Amino acid sequence: MTDNTRQMDLTSLIQDNIDEILIKVIQFTHIYHNLISENIRNCRVAGFVPRYIDAEDFAKVISAALAEHQMSKRLALCDSGTVSFLPGGDFRLEPQIDMEAARLIGSDFEAYIRLQKNRLQDNSINNKTACALLEHKLYKARRLENQTKDNAIKSKA
Repeated sequence: MTDNTRQMDLTSLIQDNIDEILIKVIQFTHIYHNLISENIRNCRVAGFVPRYIDAEDFAKVISAALAEHQMSKRLALCDSGTVSFLPGGDFRLEPQIDMEAARLIGSDFEAYIRLQKNRLQDNSINNKTACALLEHKLYKARRLENQTKDNAIKSKA
C-alpha cells in the first residue's frame, strides 16, 4: 500500500457491524487527509498531478452496506470502481486524477490552495463526526456492560 492508502489500525475497537462501518469511515478520512496533504505539499513539483478520492463512491458503498445490515443484520461490503475490500477487513481506495485541481494549479494557484483547504476542512468534519459517533457508541456499550456486571453481582448476593 502507498502512503495514501495506508490505514489506521482501529480494528480492536470493532464490537459489531456499525462499529466496523464507523471505523471504515474514520480510515477513509485518514487516507483522504493524507492525499489532500500530498496535493498541497507537492503542488510546486514539476509534473505533479493532483489526485482525489471519490468520496461519493465510498459513500454509496457504505450506504449499500448499511441498507443490507438493516435488512439482514449482516454486513456486506461490495467493491466498486474505486473501493476494493481486502481479506482481513482492510480496503483499498483508488485515487483518481483531479482534473479541476490540475486546471487550477496552472490558472489560479490561490483557488487551487483554497480548494484543497476546503476539502481538508470538509474531511476533518467528517472525521470528527465519525469519531464522535464511535466514541458515543463505545461509551454506551461500556456502560451497558458495567450495568450487566453490577446486576449479576447484586443478584448473586
